[in-house]
Amino acid sequence: MSTTPAQDGTQWFLHTWRDHILEPIETALSVLDVEHTELTAEQDGLEEFLERLRAVDPAEQPSSPVGARQQSASDPVERLRDAYADTVLAVDHYESVYDESLVENVAIEFGPDYAALFHPETNVRFSPPLKQSLVAAAEQAVDERAALDRAVRLEQEAMREHRSSLQGILDALDSTVVPEWYRETFRNDVGALLEDRQEQLHSSVHRFETHEFCAYMYEEQLWTYPVLTSLARFQESVDS
Repeated sequence: MSTTPAQDGTQWFLHTWRDHILEPIETALSVLDVEHTELTAEQDGLEEFLERLRAVDPAEQPSSPVGARQQSASDPVERLRDAYADTVLAVDHYESVYDESLVENVAIEFGPDYAALFHPETNVRFSPPLKQSLVAAAEQAVDERAALDRAVRLEQEAMREHRSSLQGILDALDSTVVPEWYRETFRNDVGALLEDRQEQLHSSVHRFETHEFCAYMYEEQLWTYPVLTSLARFQESVDS
């Protein structure tokens, strides 16, 4: 027996309502998935650059006078530029996310002190101490990506857990009116979910203060806290 138009309308309304409630969490999961993919690619690129950097021998000659450089296939600067272009700048999302010149990106990634070294007409000598400090800067960049990715994966896990819990509460309702017999359980369940997320937000995510992490991760959204936004939508839309 087919459903009646009224039944179809009710089911459509409930489906749309549940989607509206869960939308911030679903959006957060999409954002986090993209961030994880990009961080993984960037970490791989930096690690490959670090490997090639370690293979570049420091220059033995002192800095040449200001003016045109004589470059060769074994020129350390040329090898560093090629290595950086082939690795860090070669990730699929580089142009869409960063779109910076090689020198600009080096300055942001490792600090402005290293930008001159990567300039095609630099007179900075790639000395052993400079190589050592650049290796350390690249290692730090790798560590920072790894730490942020760990935080992203923790947030993904939290989003999935809260989505599952909220989905379970939503599925127990067949309208926006909470039945009298279910109201105490409903309030307890929603309250427990809210308390759990607030406790998470008052903790830290690895090296990151949680508010700063959320503000950075969800900066393009109209909200900063997806779970709290979903819960606020839920509480505002039901008669409990």
